[in-house]
Amino acid sequence: MIMFGTLTFGADCALAVAENFGRIAPVPDFLKLTGPYVRSSIEGGISTISIYECDDAKADATADYLTRRYATFAEIKGVTANIEEWLGVGVVLQLLDETQSVTAALDAVSFRF
Repeated sequence: MIMFGTLTFGADCALAVAENFGRIAPVPDFLKLTGPYVRSSIEGGISTISIYECDDAKADATADYLTRRYATFAEIKGVTANIEEWLGVGVVLQLLDETQSVTAALDAVSFRF
């Protein structure tokens, strides 16, 4: 299971976001974190993206952790926090094979976010 966490904010929020990174709970052992990566632009402000990977059996625990983690950033005025759950191609192909229908395969997926 893969989940992406993103933050978007202006330069005026950067210090508060950096301080929050220093206060949040560490990533649990069952979760692999890649990132965060940062980019900025004059038009879009500052953005971060983090990639979280876990076994399917830990998906609910991961969702709970990420909800709490990103809520701390969302409390900062001017910060937009978002979490997305993504499926691997293998899972999608299996669903398509089982259902023989794109619509049915999409109906079978229940994303947490």
